[in-house]
Amino acid sequence: MNPLVSIIIPAYNKEAYVAETIDSALAQTYSHTEIILINDGSTDNSMAILEQYQARCPEKILLFDQENQGVSATTNKGIMEAKGEYIQFLDADDIMSNDKIQNQINLLKEEGKNATVHCKWSNFKTSIKSDSFYPFHIYRNFDLGIDWLLTAWNYQEMTADSSWLVSRELVDLAGPWNEDLTINQDGEFFCRVLLNCSKVIYDNKSSVYYRSLNEGNVSQQKSEKSWCSLLMSYSCYQRDVLKVEDSPRVRKALKKVYQKFIYDVFPEHSDLIAEAENHIQNLGISEKTYIGGPKFQTLSKYLGFKNALKLKRLLS
Repeated sequence: MNPLVSIIIPAYNKEAYVAETIDSALAQTYSHTEIILINDGSTDNSMAILEQYQARCPEKILLFDQENQGVSATTNKGIMEAKGEYIQFLDADDIMSNDKIQNQINLLKEEGKNATVHCKWSNFKTSIKSDSFYPFHIYRNFDLGIDWLLTAWNYQEMTADSSWLVSRELVDLAGPWNEDLTINQDGEFFCRVLLNCSKVIYDNKSSVYYRSLNEGNVSQQKSEKSWCSLLMSYSCYQRDVLKVEDSPRVRKALKKVYQKFIYDVFPEHSDLIAEAENHIQNLGISEKTYIGGPKFQTLSKYLGFKNALKLKRLLS
């Protein structure tokens, strides 16, 4: 009646934040949890902080130390060590509301382990009191995981990986986190989770808080390596979703994913832009699709997508 939930926290150089993250895991009103901490070769004081927590709660916390391998390999280590029927992923600088796991376990008990559940999320820098939530289109129930994905892609929306609670069965069906990726690892992994799930439930009571850092945050890197990884993750989207449903609506949503990539990278890395444009051409969708805010969409309708991009960069 009270399944074990494994909370997996990979940590790399998060000494300033990891204690607050672990505190939010320990403060959960749902008590049947294990917390798996993995130090991924940190060069700061992170390991010492993790050791303090493990010594304080040895019956609750498992601690592992390894040479730096990256977030995907570290998360896969956590999955391998997890004993829970459900998995909660939690970045080492993010925070969950105290009732998050309890609320979501209650919802999943009614649906079975082929369903998954998520909640709202927001960005913050120093205090969750200064957070802001956006009224995303994905904040509702979906009968199929693929419908959640298409909605997110059509509206260029996303969610923090910590917003989800996933059964071990779905994690195993999805397979491991992709260790070839250096960015959007979570988005690519949860694409596979959602393609394998029967239903997506929206938990309107809980919240998670994603810390936006100005530096050292891989998700904000703009190097060519990061852009290559992002485009690779999108090609993984395409490969996997078309195996489940190859239809005009899926191809149209994928076109918007690649358009958003071009929007973000333009005018740099012309080779990657050309690769994204090639993906769009191969999708075979002649229908015009529009992304971005209302002003940019209007510009695109009159000037075309690339000309609107050039004008936007010229004016910015």
